[in-house]
Amino acid sequence: MFASRFAGWRLLFALAAALAAAHAAAQEFPSKTVRLVNPFPPGGPLDIIGRTLTERLSASLGTTVIVENRPGAAGNIGAAEVAKAPPDGHTLLLTLYSIVTSNPHLYAKLAFDPLKDFAPVTALATTDSVLIAHPSLPASSVAELIAYARANPGKLNYASAGKASPGHIAGEFFRNLTGTQLTHVPYKGNAEAVRSVLAGETQLMFTPSTVTIPHAKSGKLKVLGVYLTEAIDELPGARSLGAQGVAGFDAKSQPFWYGLLAPAGTPSNVIARINADTVKALRDEKVSGALKKARIFVIGNSPEEFAAMIREGHAAWGRVIRDTGVKGE
Repeated sequence: MFASRFAGWRLLFALAAALAAAHAAAQEFPSKTVRLVNPFPPGGPLDIIGRTLTERLSASLGTTVIVENRPGAAGNIGAAEVAKAPPDGHTLLLTLYSIVTSNPHLYAKLAFDPLKDFAPVTALATTDSVLIAHPSLPASSVAELIAYARANPGKLNYASAGKASPGHIAGEFFRNLTGTQLTHVPYKGNAEAVRSVLAGETQLMFTPSTVTIPHAKSGKLKVLGVYLTEAIDELPGARSLGAQGVAGFDAKSQPFWYGLLAPAGTPSNVIARINADTVKALRDEKVSGALKKARIFVIGNSPEEFAAMIREGHAAWGRVIRDTGVKGE
């Protein structure tokens, strides 16, 4: 009986200590530099978002806010670092949807639980995407591409940022929906993959429109269709894949967003503070305007709304990955 009572007291002390630590963290935030960990290489949309926000967040939080790149393993290395960080608000994850929605279906073993080891802060933004082609490809529409691919099975190569990347999954999803045979060529990052299409090493790529529009306008690339949107003003005449007959290739089946996550256990008032300051920064006209020029469209919602987006995305991407059979390494 004494042992049982002693164990009970130990449990109460442990709970009290945990509550005291959480309270202390909440009271002290921020007490040092806030790190926004980007789990992908520099130069991509997440980098643009993070570095656009740092000045505003540094001013509102009253401390230095920096972006640190921790690339590798489809974003899982940087995500694992944040998942294991102290839950005090000083280490946050700039995340692509894939880390918490598609990666759980792609990788049998992860160093973190994507749905349990993070606390949602806010969805930062979304973007639109394009199916680009090298100008030498004898197709100017999705219908012509499908016809050519069926007549030449396996001869067309499509580039992606890497195995199990969003572009890889999109390419396999397109193959499934259209009954075509395309060969996947993975590269190390999105920029390298786009360069391969520009050089004619590969013929196709499914990619965010951010860096491709200037090349399309100059004639170095052609856009066969757009997706995750119905149209792009800068690309008049480029119709959505859905409008061109590829039903189901849309934002509902492939939810795409960028978000901000904290380690699980971060005090709720710290989450609320970071959310309020981040949403305020996103809604600043200079910030939203600068991001829009890069084809990045701000969201800025509540932690609860973002949590719902994560759950819906997890289910949607699970269906796509099961249908395509894509696996991570």
